[in-house]
Amino acid sequence: LQHELDNAAAQVEELEAAIEQAESGIETSESRIQELSSSIAEDEAELEKATEVRTAERKDWAKADKSLAETIDTLTRAIAMLKKSATGFMQLDRTAVGKLVGSLSAVIDGAVFSTHDTARVKAFLQAQQQESASVSNDGIQTIIEVLEDMMAKAEGQRSEATKAETEAKFNYEMVKASLTQRGKQQNKELNDSKKALASHQESLATAKGDLETAKKDQATDAASLQSLQVDCMQTATDHEASVEGRKEELKALAAAKKVIEEKTGGASDRSYSLLQVSDQTDDDQPNVESVVQMLRMLGRKQNSMQISLLASKASSTIAANAGKDVFAKVKGLIEGMIQKLLDEAQKEAAEKAFCDKEMAETEEKKAEHEEDLDS
Repeated sequence: LQHELDNAAAQVEELEAAIEQAESGIETSESRIQELSSSIAEDEAELEKATEVRTAERKDWAKADKSLAETIDTLTRAIAMLKKSATGFMQLDRTAVGKLVGSLSAVIDGAVFSTHDTARVKAFLQAQQQESASVSNDGIQTIIEVLEDMMAKAEGQRSEATKAETEAKFNYEMVKASLTQRGKQQNKELNDSKKALASHQESLATAKGDLETAKKDQATDAASLQSLQVDCMQTATDHEASVEGRKEELKALAAAKKVIEEKTGGASDRSYSLLQVSDQTDDDQPNVESVVQMLRMLGRKQNSMQISLLASKASSTIAANAGKDVFAKVKGLIEGMIQKLLDEAQKEAAEKAFCDKEMAETEEKKAEHEEDLDS
């Protein structure tokens, strides 16, 4: 039983360690889940913000690119018209001048052009609107050069804007890819952490249930051990008295058996006929009764209930077996009682040995605990 109690204590200790480990795992998993959830939310917000910025940038670039493309187209047509006029292939009539003034007026105020260039073009356009205006080929050529310079600047600005748009798009795609990839990894780890949390929670619940059962078993074993120790202490006390009493009982029964053997020993060599049975019974009856009286006296003297009961049983046997070999039957009763006492002695000795073993293990365990406390 002490061994079972030790096993129960070891199981309780093991389950308590399992509970502590499960609680630690739950704390770690919950902390990691919180960290990952926060990081994932931050990355999603960052990607959303980056997407909004990218969308706005793309929209602004598209608007500016369209405007520059229209400016370049207008300048290209104006230059072509002026070149034809300068070479004599086309005369600038009122209609052509009106179109030229209208188209250039819409683009020359752009931020891409310098104030000086804008002023020169405006002066040229104002002059063309006068009916008496006359511009030499050199003047037209000068304006053509100004417009070509303005177109080169517009094309340069458009090229730079397109390059910036390409870089901005590339950078956004890199950020998006990085955040998306990290999001996949973090979501996978988040799912794994949630599974680990569920596993730890299940282990904790199982361990707590097992611990409750183990503690109940431990309490039961402890109570049983305590009861056994009390019983064993009483057994040890009773055993000493029982051994002494049984010695006296066996000694008394041996004396009674000896009396019977002495009474029957001399008669065993005699031969009896059927006609002598009644004489044998009359002669033997007092001798048997003396054995019964002897057993009763021994029972009172030894204060032995078993010998007293044996005397009563022997008396009943004598009464029930008149005219028969009652000595043999009484002798059988005595031998049976002797064997019963011997069997009881053997059983008590086994119980005493068991108690001695349990008490020794208990004392040894107690000494180990005291040694652990001292150290």
